[in-house]
Amino acid sequence: MFCPFGLKGVVAETASESMRADFYVAPDGNDSYPGTEKKPFATLTRARDGVRKLKKSGSNRDFRVLLRGGTYRIHKTVVFSIQDSASDGHTITYAAYPDETPVLTPGIAVTDWRKLDSPPKGLPVNAHGSVWTAPVPDGVQRFRTLYDGSRRLPRARSEGFRPLDEAKAWYSEDQHVFRFPKGALRARPNLSDVEMVIVPVAPWTMNILPLESVDEEAQSARTAIPGSYSLTQTRFGHFTSGSAWIENTLSALDQPGEWVFDSDKRRIYLWPEGDNPGDGIVAPALTELIRVEGEIDYDGPHDKPVKGLVFRGLTFTQADRFTWDKDHTGWGLQHDWEMFDRPTAMVRFRGAEACAIEQCHFVNSGASAIRLDLHCRKNRIDGNVIEHVGGVGILLAGYGPGTKDVNQQNLVTRNHIHHVGELYWHSPAIFVWQSGDNLIGNNLIHNTPYSAIVVSGRIVWDKKGQGECSRTIRWKEVGEVLEPDRRDWYAREPFLHSRKNRIFRNEIHNVMEVMRDGNGVYISGAGAGNIVRENFIHNCPSRHFGEGIRCDDDQHETVIDRNVLWRLGGYATFVCIKGKNQVTGNVFASPLTPPKRGMLSLEPTSIPVEGSIIQRNIFYTTRKGDKVYYQGKDDFGRRASMSECEADLNLYHNTEDPEWGNRHLATERGYGSEMQSLAADPLFVNAAEGDLNVIAGSPAKALGFTSINLGLIGLRPESRPSKQEPQTIIEQ
Repeated sequence: MFCPFGLKGVVAETASESMRADFYVAPDGNDSYPGTEKKPFATLTRARDGVRKLKKSGSNRDFRVLLRGGTYRIHKTVVFSIQDSASDGHTITYAAYPDETPVLTPGIAVTDWRKLDSPPKGLPVNAHGSVWTAPVPDGVQRFRTLYDGSRRLPRARSEGFRPLDEAKAWYSEDQHVFRFPKGALRARPNLSDVEMVIVPVAPWTMNILPLESVDEEAQSARTAIPGSYSLTQTRFGHFTSGSAWIENTLSALDQPGEWVFDSDKRRIYLWPEGDNPGDGIVAPALTELIRVEGEIDYDGPHDKPVKGLVFRGLTFTQADRFTWDKDHTGWGLQHDWEMFDRPTAMVRFRGAEACAIEQCHFVNSGASAIRLDLHCRKNRIDGNVIEHVGGVGILLAGYGPGTKDVNQQNLVTRNHIHHVGELYWHSPAIFVWQSGDNLIGNNLIHNTPYSAIVVSGRIVWDKKGQGECSRTIRWKEVGEVLEPDRRDWYAREPFLHSRKNRIFRNEIHNVMEVMRDGNGVYISGAGAGNIVRENFIHNCPSRHFGEGIRCDDDQHETVIDRNVLWRLGGYATFVCIKGKNQVTGNVFASPLTPPKRGMLSLEPTSIPVEGSIIQRNIFYTTRKGDKVYYQGKDDFGRRASMSECEADLNLYHNTEDPEWGNRHLATERGYGSEMQSLAADPLFVNAAEGDLNVIAGSPAKALGFTSINLGLIGLRPESRPSKQEPQTIIEQ
């Protein structure tokens, strides 16, 4: 059984007890069998139905189903409903048999391969004689990913190009249309198979859009689905080799390993990396493998959730990539980083309480891994490994703005998440949208194309439903409260459910490897009381990195406390705040590149930074000329100033410029700030190696600064499970 942290000895049961179950399932089983260890069922669905029958006998106890190692092919989503709930105080567990690895996949084998005798029209010359073809297997409709064993194969992709038009605005009158350089695209039959991948004008989003028409003479094309923003050149010159390309066309099949799907002929074309395709090629039949779904009364005040289901030690793989609806405008979550209430993940809770996904493995898939939708409370996502998936790692997404606040009090802890967003690059590793009072703690996140952790409630308050997230707004509940001034965050805050989240003791490194304008931890348009505490964000060398922790547009009453931020590149800004927030007890050390704005950035919004607390932080750099603060001005002339904040008791040191801190303090004291702050060496144990604890006698201690134990952060040995309740842990 997959078991992170080596915790097998922690479970207080004997080997024989750990193998005891109500039912057993095995790949070589049979659903007509009784489901015993010697005569197991063959499918998870049959085991679910067996538990249903046992429950009807009146048994008020825990139930357990054990899955033997091997591959289970799931070609229809397995749905657990209200009748599958555990009784109060009990659980129903579907787990791996001890020391075995059950693998759940929707993949169907592709067979009957033959080598092409003559090249089809448009196939590049270098591919002649190398391409094989096979019929699409029964049970598979349209699909967007293909697998060779445990590996996702790259789809045929053209050379990159830059749209001809440069954006004048984020949005255009028709976000289906773009112009392309001569020869970049051509008209062809069955154009709907061809998709354009584009980073539009805003380089914090990318779209995958099917083509509808191409006019080669006018050098203009139209997509079947609108982009999130104008389909034009990004303003920032971010992708110099081209911000757009097309996929799934024979004219782009020019590399070993690439493939193309033709829906008209229902055939797959593949240039295998070896002499032939082999026996391991599979096409996915599903995106969503398991769904736990309660009784959702979407427009009403109350839902009935499924309770007490536990999934443990299972591996999920080879799911298909999701795609957008034609009428998706207004249903995307911030900047269309994900979709509202849609089957985009391998395992989905939609109406669930006290359920869990533990020690599972999500790997090599086009889909997101886990999502908790609408009514999801007191669930536990713990100890999982999520790697090489196409979308988000873990998504918590409640109801849109209104009074129905029922996505809360979930634990997302001790997960190892890396190489997510491999198809949708803008996908956060952990995304919390309209969900509150959750603990996001002791996770390890690294090697992502975009931000690591996002807490969001960003909404365009548009009754026409054309703005971001606007169709999720529950206008009957919001009423006319917001009509006088929708820009007033304090008026909207009661309807913003991403509040009181605790982002605690996570380790984040090597993120923001592809996209631009993203962060380690990002909080925007959320409610009050979010706490970002004791996280270690380090070694992010990407030139695209934004800030370590960012409170973006319309974010207030956030606590950023006792975090260690070390060796950040890109903008090299450690913390950015817009609005009234608290920044206390943090270490900002050794930016990899000169901070383009400053190590701490203050930026104005509709609510000023006035009243923000900036105290007991250490600013430490090893390069002359690095900026300390950025005090920004917006388009309306409003300026964010340190003099508006309660800034004091901070410590500043530059190893190459002894007067760096004194110059900064002299300036700020002229405005009445930083009167007790110091310019002095903080006396770190070993800053070069990342040991940023301060030794005895450090001047930081005199300012009230206390060291942060990095051994308790992330998946380090000292951060192994504790019997302490989450609330106790967070208050240490």
